[in-house]
Amino acid sequence: MAAALPIIDFAPFLSPNSTLSQKEDVAKELDRACREVGFFYLKGHGIPEDMIASMLAKARDFFENATAEEKGKIAIKNIKQGGDNARGWLRVENSEKGSHEAVDFYRPVETQSPPYTTGMGVNQWPSTPPDLQDITETYIKRLEHLGCEVMRAMAMGLQVDPSVFLDRINKAFWNLRILGYEGRKSKKPKPAGIGEHTDYGILTFLLTDATKQSLQVLSKSGEWIWADPIEVNEFQSRYEFTQANLNNLKGCYVCNIGDMLAEWTRGAYKSTLHRVCHTSDSLRISIPFFFDPNWDAFISPVLPDADGKLNEVQGIRYRDKFLQSVDYPLWRKPLVEPALMP
Repeated sequence: MAAALPIIDFAPFLSPNSTLSQKEDVAKELDRACREVGFFYLKGHGIPEDMIASMLAKARDFFENATAEEKGKIAIKNIKQGGDNARGWLRVENSEKGSHEAVDFYRPVETQSPPYTTGMGVNQWPSTPPDLQDITETYIKRLEHLGCEVMRAMAMGLQVDPSVFLDRINKAFWNLRILGYEGRKSKKPKPAGIGEHTDYGILTFLLTDATKQSLQVLSKSGEWIWADPIEVNEFQSRYEFTQANLNNLKGCYVCNIGDMLAEWTRGAYKSTLHRVCHTSDSLRISIPFFFDPNWDAFISPVLPDADGKLNEVQGIRYRDKFLQSVDYPLWRKPLVEPALMP
């Protein structure tokens, strides 16, 4: 049987009533998950259940009801077209590389008008559903706060000054993406998904609908394991929780470490390969929130090398990593065909 991803209950770290020892226990569990797997479930995160349900419903409304004309109006445009190569709607339909639709939103920046530089444009909001922008922006504020608290816990687990993280994420250049993976429509459908990859930022908070057997994570043993949404009864059968703890399991996030955090921790935290191979008959909704450093943040290892030294000159500036990733996006990588899955 494939190994399951670790589950982190983050509620004690967020609670003002927790003792330092209780917070340290959470930080240790988080540190272990980041070192050994690079992926984990996060519960007790404090994001309201109704807000999570609303985000999933609004995303589904867009993919099911927005017209082709409306989607075309907010399509990602290149610099010459007056866009910024990053913000907006995109459809990928390719028998070799996978099929999905997505809309990308990024941290607003101080910009006047085109021509924009890459990533420095304005977010393009669809008119269907009409309240998507308001709901999404409120949701993002909650996730920004959560991202900072998780990074604070990571600093505690690593036994480093939290300011080395917090000073570089106080204006995090986040990216929220809403994704729709089409269901199978024939016996030999075009594959829906994204090929194996790592995320390029710090930390990803993934919210999905209840669709199972779509997201896979590469384990330490080289085995692809499913990272499915977990129902309350599954938690109850796999773990011993009180009824009070069972109440906050809905909306559990799948979180993973990105390349920038692996760089930041000198490889102590793992940026793990994962892929989406969607074979369900129904539309799958996925809403990843990529919590990334400040645009100009310089990321150098916070842990010493083998000689016990810190090299603050060695590292990478986040904007350079972002620009490289936009130039070589994930949809250009080949998709793993469903037939090849274990």
